[in-house]
Amino acid sequence: MRTEEPHGERGAALLVVMFAVSALTLMGLAMLGSSMLSLRTTDQDKDNSELLYIAEAGLERMTGDVTCSLVGNPNLDRIFDNYVMLHLTNGKSRGPDGAAGTADDAGRNYVDIQHGRGTYTINILTYPTTIDEARQLEYVDMNIRSTATLEGKQKTLSAVIRLKLIPSRVFDNAYFMNNFGWMSGWGCGQLYFHGNLRANGDVRLYGSCIWGRGTPYFEKVLGNKLINRLHNGGVIAGRRILGPENLKGDYGVAANRLEWQDIVPMPNLSDLSIYVKAAREWNGGTAGPDEIWGTPDDTGGSTLKVWDPKLNRYRTYRACIGCNVGPDAVWNTADDSWGRDGTANTDDDESPFMILDGRTRPFIIDGPVVIGSPGTDGYWNTNDEWDAAGLRPMTGAIIAMGRVSGQGSLYTSGNIYLPNGLLYDNPPRPHLPGSGPPAGTGYGNVPKTGFASMATADIQAWRALNASTAPAGTYAVRDADLIGLFARENLIIGRFPGGSSWGSVDSWLADANNQSKEDLGIDNLPNTGDLNENNSVWNVKYYTADGQGQCGSGLIPAGYAIGDVVPGSGEDIDGDARFDDRIRRGTLNNQGLPTAGSSSFALPENINDRLNSSAANPNTAAKLDTDNDGKIWRGSPLWLDAVTTHSWNEFSPDPPSVPMIAGVLYNNHATAGVFRPDASGIIETYGAFVSRVEATVGASITMFTHDPRLLGGAKDFGIYLPREKAIEIRAWKEEVADR
Repeated sequence: MRTEEPHGERGAALLVVMFAVSALTLMGLAMLGSSMLSLRTTDQDKDNSELLYIAEAGLERMTGDVTCSLVGNPNLDRIFDNYVMLHLTNGKSRGPDGAAGTADDAGRNYVDIQHGRGTYTINILTYPTTIDEARQLEYVDMNIRSTATLEGKQKTLSAVIRLKLIPSRVFDNAYFMNNFGWMSGWGCGQLYFHGNLRANGDVRLYGSCIWGRGTPYFEKVLGNKLINRLHNGGVIAGRRILGPENLKGDYGVAANRLEWQDIVPMPNLSDLSIYVKAAREWNGGTAGPDEIWGTPDDTGGSTLKVWDPKLNRYRTYRACIGCNVGPDAVWNTADDSWGRDGTANTDDDESPFMILDGRTRPFIIDGPVVIGSPGTDGYWNTNDEWDAAGLRPMTGAIIAMGRVSGQGSLYTSGNIYLPNGLLYDNPPRPHLPGSGPPAGTGYGNVPKTGFASMATADIQAWRALNASTAPAGTYAVRDADLIGLFARENLIIGRFPGGSSWGSVDSWLADANNQSKEDLGIDNLPNTGDLNENNSVWNVKYYTADGQGQCGSGLIPAGYAIGDVVPGSGEDIDGDARFDDRIRRGTLNNQGLPTAGSSSFALPENINDRLNSSAANPNTAAKLDTDNDGKIWRGSPLWLDAVTTHSWNEFSPDPPSVPMIAGVLYNNHATAGVFRPDASGIIETYGAFVSRVEATVGASITMFTHDPRLLGGAKDFGIYLPREKAIEIRAWKEEVADR
């Protein structure tokens, strides 16, 4: 982020979407090796010792293969498929018949593999043993058995490897960039951090004076118990901190400046299936007696309520908006207006974008809600979600403004726009932990430049405060509002298009140090001159029949075929298996329609398609196809009058007045825009600010504040955070005695 008038070196942060498997593999192998060595006794003969080494080699091979097979695969609802597939095919990929365990399966084999004077054979067991069962779980265990054979003798060792999904730890920070983090041109007293400033690359602090206090990291969080404080947080870099002399407050303490730290992988939102599942099952939701989601007998699920002043009531949407294709199972036909309740023209009908206008009354959320379409095939991140020119999907955009009430998450396959800030209707009070009384209370719910306590006991006490904490209702934190805004594409702040200072945003996005084109070389960092950078070739891996194009076991995951790009490999930074050119702002007319070329920031082309609000009952009136594309999209209308066209400046002031953007902000591409303060002169982003590329312009006093409820994941506080993959070596033992 930079000030309005930057000086010195400038740029923004670029993300690398990757899965850090090397450290996990080394840890797993080290655990196996150290444990296995302890088994050896001095009275074992040479053959018995060699049997042990051979069996160990088989386990090590399989541990590495399983770990590597998961690299880059963004389809988190399918990662357990890989484990089951390895069991069914014993390490091979399915052949042309598409079935596992048949004669045409191809790829690597784990039977009678030569090692030294003997051989090993690997047997792969999983629980559960079917893909359908696996998709209902949060983790799957794989039992790997390695049997060594040498001159008629055998020894079998086994290990249990657990693959699980965990809340991403990028949200333990106030500000996180997946590569270079830049802070340019901030004078003392202008920029404050209540939480960690972290980047997976360098943190570059040219010409800035930054005050901050970090949020501590803990090894584990169980409920409200913070276990094993690892460090106090601060400024954390995967590489170097450049300009550390510019850090003040706790940031200025050497122990709170951490360089060459482990990479924290970014979760990938190319596949929203697991979030759809979480949304439907929220509050004990079920598919009902017919066992089919999106039909009238469904129960429970998450909810999103938006006030409609024309109808003088809230419209209620449930779970997954835009995921129901209607009885004919074909997208964009007349029966698509059947929403989850199975009735046409009612509040839960699908929508390619949502206008969440909380200016009159707050919009209300309970749990994770997914907005957008997976395309005609019903699967996310496949070709039918994209137009013929390969442009980004136009579905799933969210425009949010005003106030939000409740606790929940909004996931979208498109962009999120915050034209004029976003406030909590019931914010946490006090704003951050302190010393009391009562224990844990700190400064009130207004932005302050002073720093609250980050003592472990204070954080725990603060997280536990509820509406009954004395004096009654004063110190509510547990039940206070909390929202996550998670975009597959971009997050745009302020007037768009046509607002002031957007020229600075555009130039920043075009800066060589902020190159976002997926041609960044092996380090996926801009302007480093490493191998393959700017060679005009998209250097990625492709799935191959012999397994040499993919990592580890050579398994082709479910949903992929020979010749497909291995998602997340090489220069596929965002892990969507599609080449992305430079992220930039397009030219749009005053209705928000692209006028020329593609744009990462393009809004839904049918923004003025709407309910006919001039009718007595808009729900039963014919919809208005104002853009004349022959398609009517149902859902939340932006305009509630009889006018046929409106311009963006009617609801997006210039300059915007942004006292606070309250929410956990996340996207797979860029956060871009212009902040402007209200009369307080202070702009605050409260929650977490996480992005791949950041191109924002600020002014006056700006602060990034981390919400400590996010530590360890915020499910206890009603928010479902994006997940990442984790591998855990659970146990090992000798299965079969020498014979």
